[in-house]
Amino acid sequence: MGKSSPHIPFAPALSSATTEEIVPRHNLSEAGIDLEGVRRLSRRFLGFVPGDRLSELAGESEVIGAAEADLTATLAKGVLRIAGEIRCPVRLQCARCLEQFATELHAEVECAYLPGSDPAEADSQQEMVEEVTYLPDYHISIAALIEEELLLAMPMIPLCKPECAGLCPECGADRNQEDCQCRPTHRDTPFALLKNFNKV
Repeated sequence: MGKSSPHIPFAPALSSATTEEIVPRHNLSEAGIDLEGVRRLSRRFLGFVPGDRLSELAGESEVIGAAEADLTATLAKGVLRIAGEIRCPVRLQCARCLEQFATELHAEVECAYLPGSDPAEADSQQEMVEEVTYLPDYHISIAALIEEELLLAMPMIPLCKPECAGLCPECGADRNQEDCQCRPTHRDTPFALLKNFNKV
């Protein structure tokens, strides 16, 4: 049977009956689940990961607060399922006007994991199961899961607001702040010749 530290929120190894344990809200930076020899498990992770521990997310945005998470992990029939939600305040650059703006990343989490190696590997003897992540070392870091889900929640085209008018392509003025006097210029595109296609 695995051991859990009273100060570090690792999920305990439960080898027989299923129990529900609620972790008080606290720092989840070192939280994790060890599945070696575990058959059943039910655990709630309620807490935060400080912004300075989210180094990969910081490479894609300016993290301006802690990531808040409320996740529930259950292990039954050999499958570990983690569900819940994650929120994190960040500052991004608008793709249209290039101004910085504050927003909140929100991730709805619903993940499945299997202890052991990926059956796609030649040395694995397990049957392949779709839409799961394999844990060859029988361990998952909650902080790593939180950061990965936040990266997936990053907008592909960040906008300060849906109606952002962007910058004038002629003078560079921010059209959210001022109306420039530039007139739209005609630019030929690779499809310009098609407009005369029906005239031939």
